[in-house]
Amino acid sequence: MSVTRPTLKPWPMKWIVAVIVVFAAGYTAVNLYYRKPGRAYRPYQDAQDRATTARLLAAGWHKIPVDTRRPAEKPATDDTPAAVTRAAVGLGPDLAPNFAEPPKLLAAVEKVVAPADVVRGTDYSAYFTASLPSQKALVGELSLYRKGNELVLIPTTEALPGKALMSRWSDSTYCVNFSTANLPQGRYQARIVAKGQAAAWSFTVR
Repeated sequence: MSVTRPTLKPWPMKWIVAVIVVFAAGYTAVNLYYRKPGRAYRPYQDAQDRATTARLLAAGWHKIPVDTRRPAEKPATDDTPAAVTRAAVGLGPDLAPNFAEPPKLLAAVEKVVAPADVVRGTDYSAYFTASLPSQKALVGELSLYRKGNELVLIPTTEALPGKALMSRWSDSTYCVNFSTANLPQGRYQARIVAKGQAAAWSFTVR
């Protein structure tokens, strides 16, 4: 005697679509809830950054936290300004070999205004006018490194998002500010690096 098995009816298409929508919404909610804050993990770039940090530390360079304001109004200060001179182009032989990937530097540093001396423990502020490589770039991260009595500021550039965006001007004035609390009293040599014209000056922490 044969047994008749019940026939399973296929789900209506609307129920299939509903299940897909519910699953997608649940996955998105869980992903957003548990996702770590901050930028996405970039394996290659993060590995390059770690290699650069290790090399700089091994060579005696230490990073100093900085605050930046960009663009910045040109300073009106009564402090005696430091005498600013031209500096060699690029990172220089003391820094360049320590970078796993060469940073994208400014086209040039046109002008620097910085005090000739500062009281230890107070903030030191330097203003500079930067020329960008093109109007499709902007100033990105500014990193300050110290080795002994030498300070080097490395402003890097990054591309503007999108293909149609362009900067209105190819240069602008920026301000970098850092604490001197961890700097022993004495004379310091500072410079801002660029692919072309760069700047150097000296100041005293008293």
